[in-house]
Formats: sequence, structure tokens, C-alpha cells
Amino acid sequence: KLEMASGEDKFYTVGLPASTSVSTVQEENTDLTSRLEENCGLLEFADLSVEAVQRRPTCSRCSRPQKVCLCSFLPVQPLNISTCLYIVQHPAEESRVLRTVPLLAACLPPDKCKVLIGRRFNETRYLELAEVCRSPNTLILYPGAEAANLEELALDPSLASYNLIIIDGTWSQAKDMFYRNDIFRLPKQVQLRNNLSSQYVIRTQPTNACLSTLECAAIALTVMEKNPVVQETILRPLKALCSFQLEHGAQIHHSKEHLIRNGLYEKPMPKNKRKLRRMELLVNNVKI
Repeated sequence: KLEMASGEDKFYTVGLPASTSVSTVQEENTDLTSRLEENCGLLEFADLSVEAVQRRPTCSRCSRPQKVCLCSFLPVQPLNISTCLYIVQHPAEESRVLRTVPLLAACLPPDKCKVLIGRRFNETRYLELAEVCRSPNTLILYPGAEAANLEELALDPSLASYNLIIIDGTWSQAKDMFYRNDIFRLPKQVQLRNNLSSQYVIRTQPTNACLSTLECAAIALTVMEKNPVVQETILRPLKALCSFQLEHGAQIHHSKEHLIRNGLYEKPMPKNKRKLRRMELLVNNVKI
């Protein structure tokens, strides 16, 4: 508000520094007025009705939209296995559209495939998982120098059944979860020794040897159950998923290793020396 006193050579603005001119105040008032008019214009949109977005109906078994349901590629009856599978899943995987864990779970009996979602798994909160990790018949599938090859491991026939823990997430997420949860280093650590290339071609893998969670579970269960039908049955819906996506515009994703080796990697090379060193190892086919 301006209060002007006449009878003198100049005007004084009350509440503002003496150096502030009337033109400056008028410009500020004009700017304030335009902003108020702008906000009033936005308020008009508040009266517009907003239609609620309805999600597509989802199949209760395969967790896919009903129009693209994959249940016809699932086994009529869940596979009869003795191994109990524990999937510890990073929360970010739960929101991904093209997930493999729901397809994996749909192939197995509910009591043989348990999915636990989280980043940190302590003994006080996850009592069952902690007990499973302490059991002598539990294995955790995670590659590394200390891991034994599952195909070469002599399973104890005196044990009625085994438990297998698999971490579901990106490689960086899986590494973080493995090393930040002490209970995951209690079971015997195993890895897969195979030369199979991933059939999950609609998602980029770090190397040609990297497999999806579903593929790892399929191969591991086949070895532990000594039944090749297990792998064939579990991989069937994954192949159908990839075929459907490719038919409807998806592109084949080559591994990062393949792209770098063939000069097709379009992203800028990392400045971080550690990440750059990892890329060099990929190019030189050195196991990381």
C-alpha cells in the first residue's frame, strides 16, 4: 500500500526503503496482479471433472492382463517338486511390468515357492527365513569365488528335501542385498555352471551368461530334482512372453557385453574408474 504526502518535491513510500522508487513499486504490483490473474485462471480447471483410470483386468494366476494371459502355456497342474524355493525380491522388481517371478510361482505349488519382498531381512522380523538360512539343507544361489557349482554338488540323500534361496533384482540390487544381510551368508553358497544364453531377450543383461530369475530357478530345480521336465515346463511361459512382446513392437535386447564388444553401446562411457574397469573386463571376457 502506498501512502503519498503532497506539498513536497518528492513522494515517500511507507514501509519501503527510501531509495525505492514509485516506478519500482508499480512494477512489483503489476507483477503481483498478473500472478494472481494467472492463479485464478488455473483455479478454473479445478471445476473440471476427472475420469478415474481403470486398470485392465488381471489374471489371478499368471498376473498378466487378461487379454494377454499366458495361462495356456503354464502346466495344468503345478510341478511336483520336493525343493522349497524362497525368492527374496527387491521392492523395485514388484513394480516392473514384465516380471518373471509371477510366471515362476504359477508353475510351482504355493507351499514350494515363497516370495519375500524387501531390502533388509533381519532375524527378528523374518523368523522363518532366518530359520531356513540356518538349516543344513538350505542353499543360496549367488555367484562368487566361494560358491560351489551346483551341478557338481553332491546333495545329501538322507535329507528329505532342500531349500533354495534366490535373490530377485538387478545385479547391483542383488549384490547389495546379499552383502548387507548377514543371514544370506549362513547357507551354503552355490552357482550355476552353464553356457546357456538367456532367452529373456526383452530385457538387457550385463553379460551373455546372465540369466533371469525364472531361468536360474528352472535350471537349479532341474539339477536338484534330477528332472529335465522341470526346466522345459518353467521356460515355456517365458518364451511365450518374449514372443508376444516381439510380435507387438518390442526389440531384442542384446547384453551390455555384446554391445560393447561390437561397438554398439550408445551410452557414454562411465567416468567412474571402477565402472570403467568393469566394462573393460566385460570386453576382455574376464569373469566379474
